[in-house]
Amino acid sequence: MSRSRGALRRMFIVQKIWYGIGLLALMTFWSIPTIIAHVFRPNTDSITKPIAVAKPESAQYPTHDQYEALMLFGRQCAMCHNWDGSGKIGIAPSIGNRDFLALSSDEFIKQTVREGRVGTAMVPRRDLTNAQLDQIIGHLRSLHPKEIKPIAVDPLLSFDGVAEQGGPKYAAYCSSCHGPNGEGYTAGGVGPGIGLPGFLEQVSDDYILQTVKHGRVGTPMRAFIGSQGLANLAEEDVHDIIAFLRQRNPATRAHYEEDMGLALYDRHCAMCHQSEGRGKVGLAPSIGNRDFLALASDQFIRRTVRRGRVGTAMAPRPDLTDRQLEQIITYLRTLPGDAVAAIHVDEDLEYDGDGAHGRAVFATYCSPCHGVNGEGYAAGGSGPAIRMPGFLNVVSDDFIFKTVKYGRTGTPMRSFIGARGLANLAEADVRDVISFLRNR
Repeated sequence: MSRSRGALRRMFIVQKIWYGIGLLALMTFWSIPTIIAHVFRPNTDSITKPIAVAKPESAQYPTHDQYEALMLFGRQCAMCHNWDGSGKIGIAPSIGNRDFLALSSDEFIKQTVREGRVGTAMVPRRDLTNAQLDQIIGHLRSLHPKEIKPIAVDPLLSFDGVAEQGGPKYAAYCSSCHGPNGEGYTAGGVGPGIGLPGFLEQVSDDYILQTVKHGRVGTPMRAFIGSQGLANLAEEDVHDIIAFLRQRNPATRAHYEEDMGLALYDRHCAMCHQSEGRGKVGLAPSIGNRDFLALASDQFIRRTVRRGRVGTAMAPRPDLTDRQLEQIITYLRTLPGDAVAAIHVDEDLEYDGDGAHGRAVFATYCSPCHGVNGEGYAAGGSGPAIRMPGFLNVVSDDFIFKTVKYGRTGTPMRSFIGARGLANLAEADVRDVISFLRNR
């Protein structure tokens, strides 16, 4: 009897153990989806917080695309920037920050990822596809439940600050976080390297200004401009700081000017003058040509852009600032590759030739390209209009003479003077042509 009671007791204990194991397995099975949903959903609620019954199921569980984007960000970015994009002070900035995302366009972020940041741990990531970058950016923007209102940033805007005045201001307000020379983390600073080429070559002056103006909520980077700013700086103070940063690295300044010049050229000039200033026969001359750039001074180019060319598609451009014109000219002068030796042009020199003889010379050697009356493209010619007021009011006699003497390499405009010239003209013949053009 006692033996049977012992057997029953053992069976009862075994049943309880198995029931316990089954219950534990059931609880674990049903809790896994809930845990996953809490861990991988965009917000940062604790996984112990109960899910409200009223919430739709789609809010509890990440979609497949959301999960894939999170995992991609985790593999490629989270090591430095953290899983929530909050960054790590002294290592990487917060790229999930609301103010960063308001200032940074998708294209800006893509460029930063592809090019990296020279001088930092941010290496170029050209291995990532455009679709992968879209996933990562989409994940960053999904971290904020409310839509972020973009802050307009002009990628071409630059300021004329005074670097000498910017140095002391940088030392007083910026160096404690970004390092004495803007080296950032490498100098033990808590802020990124804003004086490094990898940063300065990618951001515009306006991007820096807007960052200082708005700050970065939740980070040591506070707003510094205005009465509510940490330092009550004026925008002009920030212009000076930007000039100081860019002047510290002449190569950075040169690259920046060239890059800005290229962007401005593409926006304002390339439609007619084509990529790299090659020009288009019958439409616009080659302004990237080494012979043109040897003859054309910076002042000549400025004057031409400001006045335009009356009677042609070249309209006056008073809207471009002096700084923008300088950047365009800087870019143009990089196009020939090697340095171009300038050819002196006397702006005041005038020739007194025989206009009647010049008409005959023009008809024979010039009119096939420039038109019977020098109307150029308007008359179906392959060369520009050289008898129109818009041209003659800008160029000197010596500019025309030396253009005929040296020609334009790589274009239909060859040299016409001397034994090696296309027509073996004498210098007096060219002076006569100029007199004809000017109706002397």
